[in-house]
Amino acid sequence: MTNMGQWEQQLQQQLTEIRSHGERVTEKAADLRGHGEVRGVLIEVDASGEITSLHIAPAAMKWTSSQLASAVRDCHSKARSDIKSRIERLLQKVDPRLLDQAKVLLALEARTSEHRRPLDDAAVQEADDAFFERRNLYGGWTS
Repeated sequence: MTNMGQWEQQLQQQLTEIRSHGERVTEKAADLRGHGEVRGVLIEVDASGEITSLHIAPAAMKWTSSQLASAVRDCHSKARSDIKSRIERLLQKVDPRLLDQAKVLLALEARTSEHRRPLDDAAVQEADDAFFERRNLYGGWTS
């Protein structure tokens, strides 16, 4: 059996390796972008699926609001699918000691995104009203 000092040194070295690898993976994930394009609408998303860039071709501005909304939703869906596949490719290279935790985090994100749904006009208005009510109730508009 090795002595306690050697064992602690090995653990410390392994933790340093894991931390270093985790930092590199985090940096790479932060740089990842997913892209989706649908009929003149282009969306870019970050690793969490949040939109980082949105371009709408001038011709698309002539569409009806429902056509444009549908194109944006489809485009966002494609971009999120693209980023998911890019993240999966990145995770194939991850240190196995980190992989289990990464899978847990991805499963949590998937469950959270399942609860997201497009809001209709009434829901948007309700959310706005609730925000302004809270704002007025807790201190108003001065800082």
